[in-house]
Amino acid sequence: MNQDLKIAIIGAGVFGSYYAEKCFLNPNAVLVGLFDANFPKAEFLAKKYNARAYSSLDEMLSDVNAVIIASPAISHGNLAVKCLKLNKHCLIEKPIASNLVQAKEILSLSDRKPIIVQIGHQERIILKTIGIDNLPEKPHRITSQRLTAPSERGRDVSVSLDLMIHDLDLILMLMQEEPEYVIRKKVIGVQDFFHHSTAEIKFKNAVATLTADRTSNVNKRSMELVYPSGVIKIDFHNRRITHNTPFKLNENFYKSEDVKDSLKTATNSFIESILFGNKVTVSPKDGYNALKLALKIDKDSV
Repeated sequence: MNQDLKIAIIGAGVFGSYYAEKCFLNPNAVLVGLFDANFPKAEFLAKKYNARAYSSLDEMLSDVNAVIIASPAISHGNLAVKCLKLNKHCLIEKPIASNLVQAKEILSLSDRKPIIVQIGHQERIILKTIGIDNLPEKPHRITSQRLTAPSERGRDVSVSLDLMIHDLDLILMLMQEEPEYVIRKKVIGVQDFFHHSTAEIKFKNAVATLTADRTSNVNKRSMELVYPSGVIKIDFHNRRITHNTPFKLNENFYKSEDVKDSLKTATNSFIESILFGNKVTVSPKDGYNALKLALKIDKDSV
């Protein structure tokens, strides 16, 4: 076990508990501690993984080399900036921040400092496992839907930053270009806390239509990609893919260990990037681009 890479988790909620397990099981890192504003939650989780619950974030940061920020989304930006200024490697759960000012500062710090920064858009792993990330064609139409039942998790930001941002990141990864403009959009709910969002986005030679809703009576996660040579349909929820393209795609993607536990795959990638210099799964620039587009959908201008 590498005693030099000492890692900590900020946030002892659902995702904090997932990350704690992945770090605890990774042979190349030591889970040193956890911090949460609700100290009893951190204490409960720390005991489970033989780590320390810290009542002081500053004290915890002085004891570690790397952190995973799994706190509420609204706090990601401030926490990441604080950690990066102290030269701590950071895995920041999505979104990278809740505003562009903080996201830009994260980008600037990651460029200037010899530190690893990775963003938690784990669903890229699924598309890469299917084999869609490097096809000889680009889609000219993309339709995505992400519908979930009501939940308290993620309610500190809009549905665009909570759910739609997953698909925005996937689409930006596939297109490898910035969109020209948002053709139309519709958001429902209170400003900054929209619970329903639809948008149509224009690229140079493609249009993407997205829907995200967290008040649905069904759970649905799907994407349809229309290429010049055929159509690919992905049902993320039921782990199915159908297509009539000539591309060689992995239709048994759900059997891959990387997909079965994409959070483990991403956590291991982060640790290996620190130790061995591997390229991160999702860069801070990727996180910034997805946030910028999500905010553009939510607001008149950003």
